[in-house]
Amino acid sequence: MIRAIQHNCAVLYEWTIAALKTWVKRKADVVCLEEPLRERGGVGFSHSADEIGIRKRISTALRKGRGLVVDEQTDLSRGANDHIIVTDVRRREE
Repeated sequence: MIRAIQHNCAVLYEWTIAALKTWVKRKADVVCLEEPLRERGGVGFSHSADEIGIRKRISTALRKGRGLVVDEQTDLSRGANDHIIVTDVRRREE
Protein backbone atom coordinates (compact mmCIF):
# COMPACT_ATOMS: atom_id res chain seq x y z
CA MET A 1 0.00 0.00 0.00
CA ILE A 2 1.20 3.50 -0.83
CA ARG A 3 0.05 6.19 1.60
CA ALA A 4 -0.39 9.73 0.20
CA ILE A 5 -1.28 13.12 1.67
CA GLN A 6 -2.58 16.09 -0.36
CA HIS A 7 -2.99 19.67 0.83
CA ASN A 8 -3.58 23.17 -0.55
CA CYS A 9 -1.06 25.33 1.29
CA ALA A 10 -2.33 28.67 -0.12
CA VAL A 11 1.30 29.93 -0.30
CA LEU A 12 1.46 30.09 3.50
CA TYR A 13 4.53 29.02 5.46
CA GLU A 14 2.48 27.59 8.34
CA TRP A 15 0.34 25.39 6.08
CA THR A 16 3.32 24.14 4.08
CA ILE A 17 5.14 23.16 7.29
CA ALA A 18 1.96 21.61 8.77
CA ALA A 19 1.52 19.44 5.67
CA LEU A 20 5.16 18.31 5.81
CA LYS A 21 4.91 17.56 9.55
CA THR A 22 1.73 15.54 8.98
CA TRP A 23 3.46 13.67 6.18
CA VAL A 24 6.34 12.71 8.48
CA LYS A 25 4.13 11.91 11.49
CA ARG A 26 1.75 9.71 9.49
CA LYS A 27 4.69 8.03 7.72
CA ALA A 28 3.14 8.66 4.34
CA ASP A 29 5.08 7.83 1.18
CA VAL A 30 3.94 10.73 -0.98
CA VAL A 31 2.83 14.30 -0.32
CA CYS A 32 1.21 16.44 -3.02
CA LEU A 33 1.13 20.15 -2.24
CA GLU A 34 -0.84 22.74 -4.14
CA GLU A 35 0.56 26.28 -3.80
CA PRO A 36 3.35 25.47 -1.33
CA LEU A 37 5.41 28.35 -0.03
CA ARG A 38 8.28 29.30 -2.34
CA GLU A 39 11.57 30.71 -1.16
CA ARG A 40 12.79 33.98 -2.63
CA GLY A 41 13.25 33.71 -6.37
CA GLY A 42 10.70 30.90 -6.64
CA VAL A 43 13.29 28.26 -5.71
CA GLY A 44 10.96 26.14 -3.59
CA PHE A 45 11.74 24.28 -0.38
CA SER A 46 13.65 21.24 0.78
CA HIS A 47 13.17 18.54 3.35
CA SER A 48 15.70 15.95 4.46
CA ALA A 49 13.36 12.95 4.18
CA ASP A 50 12.24 13.39 0.62
CA GLU A 51 12.85 13.90 -3.06
CA ILE A 52 10.81 16.88 -4.26
CA GLY A 53 9.52 17.58 -7.75
CA ILE A 54 8.42 21.19 -8.26
CA ARG A 55 6.17 22.60 -10.96
CA LYS A 56 4.71 26.10 -11.13
CA ARG A 57 2.12 25.78 -8.35
CA ILE A 58 2.45 22.15 -7.35
CA SER A 59 5.09 20.12 -5.54
CA THR A 60 5.16 16.36 -5.16
CA ALA A 61 7.53 14.77 -2.67
CA LEU A 62 8.51 11.15 -2.14
CA ARG A 63 9.99 9.67 0.98
CA LYS A 64 13.55 8.51 0.27
CA GLY A 65 14.30 4.83 0.39
CA ARG A 66 10.79 3.60 -0.46
CA GLY A 67 11.62 2.77 -4.09
CA LEU A 68 8.82 4.91 -5.51
CA VAL A 69 8.67 7.06 -8.63
CA VAL A 70 6.17 9.80 -9.47
CA ASP A 71 5.18 10.36 -13.09
CA GLU A 72 3.51 13.76 -13.43
CA GLN A 73 0.64 13.51 -15.92
CA THR A 74 0.82 17.12 -17.10
CA ASP A 75 -1.07 16.26 -20.28
CA LEU A 76 -4.17 15.52 -18.16
CA SER A 77 -3.93 18.73 -16.10
CA ARG A 78 -3.02 21.08 -18.97
CA GLY A 79 -5.22 24.19 -19.08
CA ALA A 80 -6.02 24.10 -15.37
CA ASN A 81 -3.46 26.79 -14.41
CA ASP A 82 -1.30 24.11 -12.80
CA HIS A 83 -3.78 23.76 -9.92
CA ILE A 84 -4.62 20.14 -10.68
CA ILE A 85 -2.38 17.38 -9.38
CA VAL A 86 -2.45 14.33 -11.64
CA THR A 87 0.27 11.79 -10.93
CA ASP A 88 1.03 8.13 -11.22
CA VAL A 89 2.94 6.69 -8.28
CA ARG A 90 4.67 3.39 -8.94
CA ARG A 91 7.41 1.17 -7.61
CA ARG A 92 10.79 1.79 -9.22
CA GLU A 93 11.80 -0.95 -11.61
CA GLU A 94 15.11 -2.53 -10.73
